[in-house]
Amino acid sequence: MQRARIVVAAAVILALYSAWHSGGHIWHRIASDHNAFAALAPIDRLRAPATTIGVEGYTFDWYRNFLVKGDRFYVQVDNGHNPFQVRLLAGYYLLPAVEVAEPSQANVIVSYYTDPNALGLHYVTQQEAGLQPIFVSRVAEP
Repeated sequence: MQRARIVVAAAVILALYSAWHSGGHIWHRIASDHNAFAALAPIDRLRAPATTIGVEGYTFDWYRNFLVKGDRFYVQVDNGHNPFQVRLLAGYYLLPAVEVAEPSQANVIVSYYTDPNALGLHYVTQQEAGLQPIFVSRVAEP
């Protein structure tokens, strides 16, 4: 019984030390990020994840204008851009709409620098962001 208490106490001490040791790096990073982003305007803080990796944050603002709660969207990205990063940002930025894995599951196609007509779908409405190949194409209502 005494031996079990010693083992448990040692495990707890080791866990606390590990958390303290690792926590210092995390708290330093949190403080650094707070200092970097606290001075930004609210809209710039919202766009920060996108602009940090070189994607235009205002593009996601534009997309959001055409999505509503209940929409299921598919992100179409050309290979010249990083599809993983664009999809990750869209999944976060376009909430409460929900990203889906296949165009057939979506009622909205969000196209980032690519032609939505390449998917071979029929669209009820389609919006283009100026002369850029950035589209929001609605397949059906939510």
